[in-house]
Amino acid sequence: MPLLSTSTPKDAETGPEDAEHTPVPVAPSGSLLRRRRRPALIALGIALIVVCGLGTYWVVDRLSTTSQVVVAAADVPEGQVLSADDLTTTEVNVPAGTSVVSGSDLESLVGQRAASPLHEGALLSPGQVSEENFPAPGTAVVGIRVTAGQIPANDVEPGDSVQIVGTPREGDDPPTGDAPVVNGTVHAVASPTSEGVIVVDVLVEEERAATLTSLSATGRIGVVLLPEEQ
Repeated sequence: MPLLSTSTPKDAETGPEDAEHTPVPVAPSGSLLRRRRRPALIALGIALIVVCGLGTYWVVDRLSTTSQVVVAAADVPEGQVLSADDLTTTEVNVPAGTSVVSGSDLESLVGQRAASPLHEGALLSPGQVSEENFPAPGTAVVGIRVTAGQIPANDVEPGDSVQIVGTPREGDDPPTGDAPVVNGTVHAVASPTSEGVIVVDVLVEEERAATLTSLSATGRIGVVLLPEEQ
């Protein structure tokens, strides 16, 4: 009768203690794990680079592009006939949507009238120049003489809305009724004379021109500066 073998298979002889020391396979030294590339992300990155490049080119192109335009070379009151000395040209970057007069039109503007007050150095827009006569039908320009105390101390400029109010004689009681008032728009303001007299041209309705002339002749008037129209 064959004897039973009492030997134990090699694997069976391995106990828990031996399992703890079983080596773990590792990648060969120097090997790198490759990441999967995503074509969609690569395409998105390229598209962003192209867009940024085009945006930069557009900004640089806009900043480097200038136009020759007409500007006022001096302060010009409304209605004055423009001379060659009143206008000039300059090179500027004109924002999109801005209405300006091209420098090539400079000569054609000489002899026309300022449809609104022009300020030295300001860009000229087409609506600020007109071939129409001034003053327009139904209006008149009246020159009034004022001194300090009859006009606001702050600058009164062409285009300002004003009221010219008749005042009593110095030392008289205030009027019991409404004082005579004429509304108008400042057309021009002359420099003070050596006596401190300032001549102000006021554009008024034609039917009020005689009243304003009479008030100015008395020397008893006051100029009230009104708020700008919104």
